Amino acid sequence: MRRCPYLEELVKDRRMVLRVYRFDCHVDHQSKRKYSLTDSPPICVRNFEDCRLYQAEKHREDQTINRYTD
Repeated sequence: MRRCPYLEELVKDRRMVLRVYRFDCHVDHQSKRKYSLTDSPPICVRNFEDCRLYQAEKHREDQTINRYTD
């Protein structure tokens, strides 16, 4: 399973029926929680290419690399 390269921590807890995903994003420096009844991890694990934070950081890094290679 591929994960976002900017994902710092991912913890899955179960509280009765709920699944609680706690994860830290390196891009925005915030800890987040996702609550789910089914086993549905956050976008950082499922399809991180669609995450707007990942796209913005990837674009910023690509611009920096292009600046030095040109």
